[in-house]
Amino acid sequence: MQMNPLPQLAMLVAASALVLPAGAQSVTSPEAHLGRPVGADFELADWQEVSSYFEKLGRESPNVETRVIGTTTEGRDFLLSVISSAENLAQLDDIQRHARVLADPRRRSDEDKRDAVANGRVLLFISCAMHATETAAPQMGMELAYLLATSEEEPWKSAREEVVVLLAPTLNPDGLDHVVSWYRETVGTPFEAAGLLKLYQKYAGHDNNRDWFMLTQVETRIVTEQLYSIWHPQVYWDVHQQGSSGERMFVPPFRDPLNPNLDPAIIAGIDALGSRALLDLTRAGFRGISTGVSYDMWWNGGNRNVPVRHNIIGLLTEAASVRIATPMFLPRSQLRGPRGLGEYQPSNRFPDPWPGGWWRLRDIIDYELAFARSLLGSLARERELWLANALEASERTIRRGREEAPRAWLIPSDNADRGAVRRLVHTLLLSGVEVHVSEDELEVEGRTWPAGTIVVRRDQPYGSHVKDLFELQEYPAGDPPYDVAGWTLPLLLGIHRVEVREELEAPLVRVTNANAAIAAFGGDERVGGIHGDWLSSRDSDSWPALVRGLGNGQPYSFCTVGDRAGLFIPGTDTANQSEGPLVLRSVPRIGLYAPWQGNMDEGWMRWVFDTNHVPYTSVRNEMLRAGALGDFLDVLILPSISARQLDDGRAAGSVPTDYTGGLAPEGAVAVEEFVRRGGTLITLGRSSQWAVDLFQLPLVDVTRGEEGEGFACPGSVLRAIAGDDPQAADLADSLAVFFSRSSAFREMTDEEREEHGLSKAARGKNGAGEDGAKEGAAAEPPVVLLRYAPTRLLYSGWIEKPELIEGRAAWLRASYGAGTVHLFAFRPQYRGWSQGVFQLVFRACLLPLDGQ
Repeated sequence: MQMNPLPQLAMLVAASALVLPAGAQSVTSPEAHLGRPVGADFELADWQEVSSYFEKLGRESPNVETRVIGTTTEGRDFLLSVISSAENLAQLDDIQRHARVLADPRRRSDEDKRDAVANGRVLLFISCAMHATETAAPQMGMELAYLLATSEEEPWKSAREEVVVLLAPTLNPDGLDHVVSWYRETVGTPFEAAGLLKLYQKYAGHDNNRDWFMLTQVETRIVTEQLYSIWHPQVYWDVHQQGSSGERMFVPPFRDPLNPNLDPAIIAGIDALGSRALLDLTRAGFRGISTGVSYDMWWNGGNRNVPVRHNIIGLLTEAASVRIATPMFLPRSQLRGPRGLGEYQPSNRFPDPWPGGWWRLRDIIDYELAFARSLLGSLARERELWLANALEASERTIRRGREEAPRAWLIPSDNADRGAVRRLVHTLLLSGVEVHVSEDELEVEGRTWPAGTIVVRRDQPYGSHVKDLFELQEYPAGDPPYDVAGWTLPLLLGIHRVEVREELEAPLVRVTNANAAIAAFGGDERVGGIHGDWLSSRDSDSWPALVRGLGNGQPYSFCTVGDRAGLFIPGTDTANQSEGPLVLRSVPRIGLYAPWQGNMDEGWMRWVFDTNHVPYTSVRNEMLRAGALGDFLDVLILPSISARQLDDGRAAGSVPTDYTGGLAPEGAVAVEEFVRRGGTLITLGRSSQWAVDLFQLPLVDVTRGEEGEGFACPGSVLRAIAGDDPQAADLADSLAVFFSRSSAFREMTDEEREEHGLSKAARGKNGAGEDGAKEGAAAEPPVVLLRYAPTRLLYSGWIEKPELIEGRAAWLRASYGAGTVHLFAFRPQYRGWSQGVFQLVFRACLLPLDGQ
């Protein structure tokens, strides 16, 4: 790396170059702790090495406090180091009190606010290595903590006085250990730096950075509580890595579009800090820095996005990766320009391209430390500016919520899914949002809502966060989104919410836990809930209760009784009045396919089953290739995996031979035989096309090929309508499904059937069809259980050429031999977001067909 020769701009990051205060020699350096250079080639630090260093630093330095703030999914300690001057650490209670005033200035005097700005300290939260394969940040964090704790150089010395740094060494300790262990096992072998055999976060993998509004994962909830209930920082820096062949580092500003719910001065603060970093890094000789490319400020769900909706400056850096810890040589001819810029050449957004050469783990650490140096210098130089900016943003948010529509949202008691309402309230409370219930009936805009209606007002400090979650997104025309275009939370949960545009004057009671909100909810018990002799199929709490009851030997009938539908206990007076029951007697033996590589859709399906206490077996390639699946399975689920990946798996030579190969041919044959003999196969997303081909079903995915030209829907909430079938009985009139590069099926035409050799087999009887039709071929056209709405398809987000999929099938059931195939064209478990349609998978698994 070519450095600027000016000595005042040189980056003094090595411990040997530090000017240390008296007594600092007693503070162990990261290099001494590890027994090797920080960022050495082919070396990684595991969680024991990283965590023990931060704990040691807390013991040895008066400027560091290291705290255990939670326990990870797999049981490891989750750490946060608080780094500042000893004087500041002694006054943390006062500093946190000032931060609370800045975050919520309501009912505060002008004197309180002036005191918070004058005497507060900038709180900077730094999160490292959420994505465990982005391996530099934990060691960078060790070096940064040491610099902040010991250096008398600027900006570190001033930063200690003016800033309190909240440093999380990694947001994913479990994944750090998995990555380090696998790399150590494979380094020096032909499989060095091969991808893991599993997800690096138990359920979410890379999607752990898509969980920051739904809050399904333990680690997400730990950090969320720290941000919005304990510390209230003014600035958040999320440290990431990206691909290897583009720019060396991205820094803000972000690209368009800009979400209109974000405070303009918070956005300006992001731009100012990022632009200053671009200047500082370029002057210091760091080449290949981009800005204003790739990453937008539209989507919600990431851990630099959600803080911005809480009036926190949210920063992201993305450094180019190495092969875990293996250096890479990248000639200029292999480098590509940042997304949206085309050629690899200078640009206003990419002023000094890197010339190519060796790229090492140590280089990433140096670039990240250079950004830290710039950021801390900016915050320390103008402490009061950043504190005042945070206060002003909070005041603007509250004022806009009071003066502009919408002013509130209601969750009325006609919501059948009490479990979903409880989860929504819990998520809002954990995010720092205030929730109320009405003491009396509400008369709002010509409608009357009962006492106990849940009310979420916008005129509160985090009102922008609520608005962004509760409104329908309308993605602007132009470039497609970096991630998703829509995410309306009540829709995803299947909750009816009412927008209030006029001023709301009513006696309200604030609730501090979700159960209190549900207790006040009231309403007609027939619309939802769990009752003595029946379970409402519309209440998500009913499905784990059903599994628990079946596990205890209690059968249920899925049927309609009068104006109620759901799961009734046979033999009761109520059940005796039932119409058309499907009787459930036991939980089927469920297998969930798990390839020998991390698959996030498989992980999210495990999370759905585990949180709903549904028993299942993880099924590997070798288990399926062994055949006779009916010996241990009744139901097999294939998560969203491409047909090629299902058939071929991991390539020979990419990993040890124990983990190579896929289902072809023996596993695919075993799946066909399993269904033909009476088993149930459920396919989600991309794996549905594999099943269409395997069973020769007369279906066409209209989103693919020439028919799908011009269609695009990268991530939006769409409306779907249930069919008339017992397995789809008692579903809501409209369901919200998440469509992210998903599919939509239609039946083949007669000509297409004939072309595929299906015309007679698809319409004949099971068994050997006429003219050599294959045994087991579908006897009847598949039954459509759920269709994309034929009109008003888009709820929230963005879609091009919606007419292509309007009215097309989203969930189908096909008979094959003695068995059944369920095809989901979308992913009902998507990211743990679309919780309102989790029950569709439960219905496919648990509800028997007539006569079964």
